[in-house]
Amino acid sequence: MSRTERFYDLMFEVSNEYRHQIMLMLKEQAMRVTALSNELDLTTPEVSRHISRLCEIELAVKDVEGFFHLTPFGTMVLTMLQEFEFTSKHSAYFSTHLNAGLPAEFTKRIGDLSESGFSDNILDFIRQIEHVIKDSKEYVWLLCDQFPLNHLSLIIEAIERGVQFRIIEPRDRILSPDIEAIASEENLELSLTKLNRIIEQRMLDEINVFMYLSEKSCVSAFPTLRGENEYKGFISKDETSLRWFREVFLHYWEEAEPRTPTPSPVQVKRGQISEITGSTNSIVVVGRDRSEYDAQAIQDALDNYEEVILKGRFNLGTSTIYINRSVVLRGEGRKDDIPDTKIYKKGWTFPFIIEDFLLVVRGDGIDVLIENIHIEDFNGTCIRNQQGHSVTIRKNRLTLRSGLGRGLSFGNWGDHVVGIQSGGESMFQGSFPGGVLIEDNFLDFAISYERGGFISNKGLENDPSYRPDLQKHENSICIGIYASRNLGKVIIRNNVVRNMTSRGILVNDNWGSSDITIENNSIISEVFGVYPYNNPMSGVGILLQSAWSEPRSRGRVEVNGNKIVCDKVNYCGIAVYGPAMYQKGAGKLEECIIKNNEIELGNGSIGALVRRSDHTEIIDNKISGKAYYGLQIQGSPDRQEIDLGAKYNIFEDNDM
Repeated sequence: MSRTERFYDLMFEVSNEYRHQIMLMLKEQAMRVTALSNELDLTTPEVSRHISRLCEIELAVKDVEGFFHLTPFGTMVLTMLQEFEFTSKHSAYFSTHLNAGLPAEFTKRIGDLSESGFSDNILDFIRQIEHVIKDSKEYVWLLCDQFPLNHLSLIIEAIERGVQFRIIEPRDRILSPDIEAIASEENLELSLTKLNRIIEQRMLDEINVFMYLSEKSCVSAFPTLRGENEYKGFISKDETSLRWFREVFLHYWEEAEPRTPTPSPVQVKRGQISEITGSTNSIVVVGRDRSEYDAQAIQDALDNYEEVILKGRFNLGTSTIYINRSVVLRGEGRKDDIPDTKIYKKGWTFPFIIEDFLLVVRGDGIDVLIENIHIEDFNGTCIRNQQGHSVTIRKNRLTLRSGLGRGLSFGNWGDHVVGIQSGGESMFQGSFPGGVLIEDNFLDFAISYERGGFISNKGLENDPSYRPDLQKHENSICIGIYASRNLGKVIIRNNVVRNMTSRGILVNDNWGSSDITIENNSIISEVFGVYPYNNPMSGVGILLQSAWSEPRSRGRVEVNGNKIVCDKVNYCGIAVYGPAMYQKGAGKLEECIIKNNEIELGNGSIGALVRRSDHTEIIDNKISGKAYYGLQIQGSPDRQEIDLGAKYNIFEDNDM
């Protein structure tokens, strides 16, 4: 008999249900024909026939006392059959999920998972992941398609009780692109533990199995045919399965590259650093225009140097860069008053409900300067100054092809896109007591398409009664510069904001100690507005408000020497609002001065508006073009003991 014939004979014999069951029973103990007959509920001749066939191909043998045993060959074959039994049991799953990327040594032993349970319920699968982290005492190893931010609070609790973490992520998925969806205190905890020895991070080009493993249990899944993790797979708690997962993880761990930043300029190689200038406190990072390198290179440099100079073009993919220490970040080179250094994000899906950023400044008592960088594409908020002592944003350029297809979605309130935002991260915490300076920046939210022209909707936008359908993403809420929850002095000057659809410069909810100056800015919109927040005006060049969503009052604002040009319907040049919310502590600005501004409206609503605010001075402004009102003042009945009147306002020497 040839080897091929012997193989097919073997497959034929073990494929029989009863013969396979006999082998399983003999694996546990030697048995006579009578006992096998009773267990299988078969006649003695039937059992004798089956056991004889097993003996003929040397899978079983009979001893002198009439007991049948598995031979060593039979034991080996039965062990190998476990792989077929496991995959056959879950054939529907493996027919739509990939395991070809697993090394052959582990594929051959996949039967080790035979004691694992299976879950095709996504919510149950996620709950099982939570249990892995909750119940861990020694370690948690994660081999995943992205950092599990939805379990961040559990991860932090585990770290606090001393659990060691190892994390392997795909090279093109940088940690925490959606971090701002997390509570602020957890956000801080993650920031503080990025370089902690208790967390080790590595990268792989490709993830071939997803696992969430502790010393007690493992939750695992294989990629779909599209390479995705759909959170359906196996729940394992037996030692044989856990040993298989530990060995698989360690195999990939050895293949993966470390992601932990290091202060050595030689080892920060993912950014292809070209030189170190001045001292070890300054570094030049050259962009590769590749997301798998650029984001990590910038982050590593910011984490370890006092001055980071960027050169070339950087593709951040879907990543966010976090600045949590005092640093200077600047681009190298400038031509025709445009920065040579380019940064952009790419790869997100739309619409989305998680706030996203390109740069985030957040650290206790830090002083940060960001200058001379051209950010060509982003989604959500481009630069978010969230916490620190002081921050300066100077001579940067922020441009979008259009405001559509991006932004945090608020349903009927539209998709929000913000250029630069500065202020505290919560209603209970103001920020930047040392001041905020935003100057000489250029922002354009709708640079024309290659074919020419701006966003349009068949000319409907020229009809004063037309309203974009924000629920269907027909247009987005574009805000140029946004100052909120600031404690100290804020200066916004010499900036150009083009093609905002909602607010050119927005100021609200600042603390009573704030002192805000807005001067010599140019705000120009050639695109139609969006009528945000059910407002009858399509947009406002500069809007100032004491309390919009938080109970604030007092503070000083001066708006001086700005030029506002809006040539589409229903825009307002400058608006000063009192409180829009009615809780104890909500009040009006302490002092507001609007002077020497030029406002030109193509077919506007109001030149300058004071609504439910006191002690506003509107002096020496020039308002031209077409509008329903040049200057307007409004009061409202008080609500819940909140003063909504408009008193002691001064309109003087304005040219309309």
